[in-house]
Amino acid sequence: MRDLLSLSVTAATDGNDNITFNVDADQTIASNHGFKIRDVGTGLTILGVREGGVEIKGEYFLPLVDGADGQILKTNGAGVTEFASPQDLTNTYNHSSTQWSKTIPSPVSLGGANEVANGFTFFTNADKSAGGTTSYDEYSINYGLSITLTGTGGTANVSFDGGVTNYLATFNTDLFTTASDFVATHESALNSANIRVFALGSGTDGRLRFCAPEATLNAMTITNVTGTLSGTIANEFTGDVTAQPDHVLVPYVGTAYEGQRIHHTYRVNFGIVGGSTQYYGLSLRRYADDSIIGSELLVIRQNDVEGTQVNFVSYTNGASDPFVLGGFYFALRNDTGQNVEIFSDIGILIQNTYQKLTQF
Repeated sequence: MRDLLSLSVTAATDGNDNITFNVDADQTIASNHGFKIRDVGTGLTILGVREGGVEIKGEYFLPLVDGADGQILKTNGAGVTEFASPQDLTNTYNHSSTQWSKTIPSPVSLGGANEVANGFTFFTNADKSAGGTTSYDEYSINYGLSITLTGTGGTANVSFDGGVTNYLATFNTDLFTTASDFVATHESALNSANIRVFALGSGTDGRLRFCAPEATLNAMTITNVTGTLSGTIANEFTGDVTAQPDHVLVPYVGTAYEGQRIHHTYRVNFGIVGGSTQYYGLSLRRYADDSIIGSELLVIRQNDVEGTQVNFVSYTNGASDPFVLGGFYFALRNDTGQNVEIFSDIGILIQNTYQKLTQF
């Protein structure tokens, strides 16, 4: 037997087959081939026929049975191929949405001394609109509660289980530094307990803002240990001494779209009791530090039209994004010196577009 270095086949001019190999394709031994084209350098089968199937590069077999019209050849990445519908379209999506809506029967007043109303505090998750909420990637309003620190020195314990586990706050320089030190010291342990904590304020204004399940926050206490350091517990947006729904966290880690960029479109609508012309600011803010995304948008009170609707656009770019770690909320700011009354139909719609088609 001699090596065949090359083979040249010239097409016939009468339309007959150029070359035909008659092989036994029904091989009873898996390692036997009825036909094989082998790479002499690597020994891999580039193209072969065995066990009634066509083998490609020693990696996978073509299916023995054809698929349906419109299907494509799909691999599982481990050598198994099949015909399947493109992208498994029955469970694949490029967007999702969540909507909250309700009617306020009596006007809710917002003071005019640079007061801020948090839009999410008007709703609970029971106010979701079925028509505006997808059955997958549904967002929820999370609960928040804060400790406003007081005192000029000493230490205090923060606890969520009646003092069994204590997180010590130690006064340093001023109340905001004290709050910042508390976060730096205890953030990792609190996160492990499903409690998120943020330091807010400046100088003598020191606040600890927490995000956690409602029951966890309602069990929160602060107890003076030494000196005068202590604090008062309340939701910063409503004044309630119990946890209130006041922000949304973007679910990300462990989701079907983890690793992708998400584009968000928001619609906020509410009614304003008419009156003389006044100007307010509506903004999208980070919950962790109250910073504004982009800039405030103008809202005008007038006598003729009560309804107001404002649209926002933003994004989530990864697991460390502020919307994932701390969440966001919508703030209506009034510094006119006069009250503004919110009433009638109100709503928040969140729509998300994924970087890639995503299967849930």
